[in-house]
Amino acid sequence: MKKFKTYLAKPWFAYTFAACTAVLFYAVLSHLPALGHAIKSALSFLAPVIIGVITAYLLNPVSNFFEQKLFGKMKTESARHTAGVILTLVLIVLILVLLLVALIPSLVQSVSRLVKNWDSYLFKLDGLFGKVEQLAAKAGISISISSLSSLVEDAFGRLVDFVKNNTKSILDTAGSIGTGALNIGMGLVFGFCFLAAKKTLVSVVLKLRYAFVDKEKAQKNDKIWKSCHEIFLSYFGCTLLDAFIVGVATLIFMLVFRLPYAPLIALIVAVTNIIPSVGPVIGGAFGCFFLILDKPINALWFLIFACAIQLVDGLIIKPKLFKGSLGIPAVWTLVLIILGGKVAGMLGILLAIPFAAIVVILYKEILVPKLEKRTQKINLKEEAPEVF
Repeated sequence: MKKFKTYLAKPWFAYTFAACTAVLFYAVLSHLPALGHAIKSALSFLAPVIIGVITAYLLNPVSNFFEQKLFGKMKTESARHTAGVILTLVLIVLILVLLLVALIPSLVQSVSRLVKNWDSYLFKLDGLFGKVEQLAAKAGISISISSLSSLVEDAFGRLVDFVKNNTKSILDTAGSIGTGALNIGMGLVFGFCFLAAKKTLVSVVLKLRYAFVDKEKAQKNDKIWKSCHEIFLSYFGCTLLDAFIVGVATLIFMLVFRLPYAPLIALIVAVTNIIPSVGPVIGGAFGCFFLILDKPINALWFLIFACAIQLVDGLIIKPKLFKGSLGIPAVWTLVLIILGGKVAGMLGILLAIPFAAIVVILYKEILVPKLEKRTQKINLKEEAPEVF
């Protein structure tokens, strides 16, 4: 370290360092596509491991809960940990089995019904457009929307032709989906392996950390890491629970009022509700689209319910779950979602708000104290008497 500081003080070192940096920067820019392909290939290869790490991280609080609350009376710590991991595994398997048994057949039935009745839906849609034109004509308004029906039919015809002419691409996409499902399955297996070996992995990471960072500095940063950890867990846990509540409420409403496509629409509403701000609008639009093809009055009832459940969700459910804000002004939420989507797509939309909250914490915990110390030093220098 002392030798490096000695070299750093010499004039030629700065020029050499700047030249090497410029060459490296030019090499990176000139080979950017190849570098991006290499990163993509590496991420694809490591996808099961990354999914496993994320799975273990998200399931760790569940395992800790079982370990402390249900198996706290066990004598050895390793036995408590093993029992907690096994019970977590059983719980996840039961949830997946229930989803497959209860949800998949209903989804298949809803989709097959939608495809089977598509022609009758187009006929009803054409009739609806005609009624709207007649009502507008009675009111003295001249509009022509009957062409929309032909546009819908033409779009559907093009979709059928696309499926026929791009069978290979569709099969490749299906293969990619299969690969993704395989990666998720392997990731779940890796996740439970990481969860079982949590203590060993944590001790190795801490040793590596203390090898490069002073123990004193590491302990000071533990508060920041703990805050970031709490933000991620609370945000994603509360978001998933909120989506589950809204999805179940939608399913119960549609089953009570005997609306068609209940499982399909409830699943779409639950999944889109995970997306901040714009997600509920997307889910409501999909639900109205499916229902208006069957009966317009059903779409109206669903729209009223969707507005009501989102109002209850925004005023009661989310404040109770999140227990306050993450320190992000409401005005910036939409801006952050748009920027996150531009940078990293759907993943960026989901991670924009927690990452922004972490940036706010880093600003308050690191930058603000340094600025305050700097201001104090400047004020002391200004107040110090001049010595002649």
